[in-house]
Amino acid sequence: MSMKKASDYNLTDPKIMEDPYEFYTAIHNDNARAVHVEGVGYWIGRMDDIKEITKNTSVFSNSYFSEGGPLPTGVSGEPLEDDVKEIFNDGPKVVNALWTTDPPKHTIHRKLVNKAFTGRWVRSMEPRIRDIANGLIDTFIHSNKTDFIRDYAVYVPMIVIAEALGMSREDAGQFKIWSDDILSGNLDVLDHNARLRVAKSFVEANKHFESTVEKRREVPKGDLITSLATAKVEGKSLDTSEVLPIVNTLMLAGNETTTNLIGNAMGLLIKSPDLMATLRNDYSLIPLFINEVMRYDAPVQCLYRIVTEDTCIGEVKISKGSNIMLGWGTAGRDPKYFDDPNKFDLYRHNAEKNVGFGFGPHICVGLGLAKAEARIAFETIFDRLKDIKLDEKADLSHIPTFATRGYQKLDLVFNSNN
Repeated sequence: MSMKKASDYNLTDPKIMEDPYEFYTAIHNDNARAVHVEGVGYWIGRMDDIKEITKNTSVFSNSYFSEGGPLPTGVSGEPLEDDVKEIFNDGPKVVNALWTTDPPKHTIHRKLVNKAFTGRWVRSMEPRIRDIANGLIDTFIHSNKTDFIRDYAVYVPMIVIAEALGMSREDAGQFKIWSDDILSGNLDVLDHNARLRVAKSFVEANKHFESTVEKRREVPKGDLITSLATAKVEGKSLDTSEVLPIVNTLMLAGNETTTNLIGNAMGLLIKSPDLMATLRNDYSLIPLFINEVMRYDAPVQCLYRIVTEDTCIGEVKISKGSNIMLGWGTAGRDPKYFDDPNKFDLYRHNAEKNVGFGFGPHICVGLGLAKAEARIAFETIFDRLKDIKLDEKADLSHIPTFATRGYQKLDLVFNSNN
């Protein structure tokens, strides 16, 4: 292992984004509490610091958008161009809600969303998730090869959440475009053209969901969007301007993140045929496997907070208005919490202590749904496909971003079980 210090790495370097784990090891070796990332903010990687910071919402706030609400403009902080502003102004009003608020407002929104995302609702979705998974496998099983990401990992969670938000399966492709653009606007550094594209998607999506919310208030259905449009907390129902950003959050969180979880999990299995055989022989181990994937190769590597007053993390002075990035992926490799953290261990006794779904008041509300989707995705794959291997021409490069982690594609060959 090289003896580079954490401060010698540049997280925005494509090589480090492709494989950040040497950088993460350096953070733990140096006990580096806050590593400056030029033009972005400070990376926080130690589990102890992350747990402290997530609890301290008054100094490390999730409300990093102005009163204009949560507009996905990229993380560079550059002022908005006039033509981009014009597009945003044309859309329905949105206010800060759920993940871009802090307690006590966040607590009210969270209660409402928790009412929709119950364990019972997730269990009721399981047969539908299995149908979706089987239907997707039907589309490629006869060709004995697949781009596992494009044909399967993308669509399992996407169709589930699209249907839950009142869209038809036929609209799933449009939903994917909106979701990817808006997610990029929340996590990546955007140039002017990218900002234009993201703003258009954001406004289109919100116009669509605004009309759906209004329809559901008049004629309720059994979907998630109805529960958001009609639920009352403390006697009040939410304004449409509050429902829309919550719907946006569910669209994003219910989508690419689970795609990356399923894809990263398959990437690990392909490199370890013994592990794949073990799971194939005992489906009850799949939940353990999912927990260890969340620790070892988290689909969301970081999320942002904004610092509301001058503060220090260790020796590092951080001034008011700075971004910090909570490195969930780095905390998963913290040797203080996980023995031999760079090793994948199916039977790790405390793998569920990972923070791959976040930590504190903003822990992922769809955690139960994501785990169910990933578990069923693999049960269904093992039921239907065997001899799964990497196509010899496969390229295993990741999407070039440090905030999320997933493969661009995963070309596999296989035989069918039936």
